[in-house]
Amino acid sequence: MFLDWFRPDPFPAALRAYGLERCSIAGQSVCIGLAPDADQGLLPLHEVPDAPGRVCFLEAPRQADLIRAFLASPRARTVERLVIGTSHAYAQKRSVGYDMAAAVAALDGAKLPALRRLSLGDMEMLFNGHRLFGTLGDVTPVFDIAPQLEELSLHGHFALRRPVRHARLRSLLVEVEDVGVTGGPLDQETVSNLLLSDLPSLAECALDLNDDHPEFLYAIPEAFLSGSPFPALRRLHINTLTPEAGAQIEAWKAKRSIS
Repeated sequence: MFLDWFRPDPFPAALRAYGLERCSIAGQSVCIGLAPDADQGLLPLHEVPDAPGRVCFLEAPRQADLIRAFLASPRARTVERLVIGTSHAYAQKRSVGYDMAAAVAALDGAKLPALRRLSLGDMEMLFNGHRLFGTLGDVTPVFDIAPQLEELSLHGHFALRRPVRHARLRSLLVEVEDVGVTGGPLDQETVSNLLLSDLPSLAECALDLNDDHPEFLYAIPEAFLSGSPFPALRRLHINTLTPEAGAQIEAWKAKRSIS
């Protein structure tokens, strides 16, 4: 609502309490939890921009309250790209772990009308090395917070409690294979709910489900194979399927000329 612009903004004070010296800026990106580093092109953050193009919370396991303060700020209404995850610098501290469920839960009920790209659980790479993912918790509410969302990436273990709908989402990436994943493989219900979701604009979908548990293989819901899901789909990748499901999905793709 228009009146929100006249309410006190909790984010600048919360960020100062967190420590501006622990934050940096690189182009249009505000990196919260990543200190300045000239070699990485990370400049000191002296004040909070009024309309940052990209906001990155890179100590997500300890930043749930800070994320809530951001979501209560008018800045949340203009941000187009949002990252909630970690970085190599965070990994070197190894003090809190990689449970980001509270940070992701803070998004429930948020209003992000300008958001186009959302990344949850990824690690900002500062040098060659492993990307360590973690636990995201229930991501079901995420599909309701940003009506203009076009790109969504989920990195690590998560749950989707029901099929969801999003009218504009074009790209969906799921990765659970890196060495830092906690919580084990995604459950079949979550994968089925993803495939049974109503995503009419989805053009690219990659579900990289391999988390080094070769005994855990996924089936494809019959309703996906027999219906007309994802009518705009042009590219689809799903791994870690049962042999039967693998053959089914390849036949399904061939029938629809999907790569």
